[in-house]
Amino acid sequence: MPQRSVGTKIKIGTTYIAQLTSIDAPPRTAETLDTTTLDSAGGYRTFTGGFKDGGEITISGFFEPGDAGQDALNDAFEAGALQDFQVLFPSEMGASWTFRGVVTAFQGGSATLEDLLSFEATIKISGSPTLATSDSGGLTALALSGGGTLAPVFANGTYYYAYTGAITSPITVTATAASHTLKLYIDGVYSQDLTSGSASNSIAVALNTSKKLTITAQEASKSVKTYEIIVNKSS
Repeated sequence: MPQRSVGTKIKIGTTYIAQLTSIDAPPRTAETLDTTTLDSAGGYRTFTGGFKDGGEITISGFFEPGDAGQDALNDAFEAGALQDFQVLFPSEMGASWTFRGVVTAFQGGSATLEDLLSFEATIKISGSPTLATSDSGGLTALALSGGGTLAPVFANGTYYYAYTGAITSPITVTATAASHTLKLYIDGVYSQDLTSGSASNSIAVALNTSKKLTITAQEASKSVKTYEIIVNKSS
């Protein structure tokens, strides 16, 4: 079934890149080697496969100074070293790309009349990009401390939640998923690895401000499932 691209994300290392409007897919290509001989049948050239190339991808979006992901792209360009990347499609799709690459171009703050400031980066893929199309099982339970209300009620296939009310700060989050790697991000920035069924470190929540908690759940060699919780302490 066709799937909207809204919700697609990309990470550099453990850091999400914010304000994206476009993410290319790895454009893999393969060379061919000519094996034609003087006695090739029918006078046709023959070939065999040569080296494969993962290609390069371009990502673009709105320039946001201070965003950890865009800063990481700029730092990676300066360093010229291999980085880990992961493109996460919406959890409903159950697919993701994982690859290593070098940031070969970073352009931050492009300004044009009657348009928003933009950025663009190019990543050259090194080695084989991996497409995972078998999705992880995902969370079997999710709970937050602090006296708020989680809505809707948790379900494995529901990926977006709100946690609101007279929350007692700080809070913790407990995610359960056997045989998964669980990671917690706070406002898009990596916070910690989680242990299934155990509470996270304390998370401070200020009055009348929202905080986004993102939990990624992944089984080995499978795509990631992502759960987002908007926390809002109203009193």
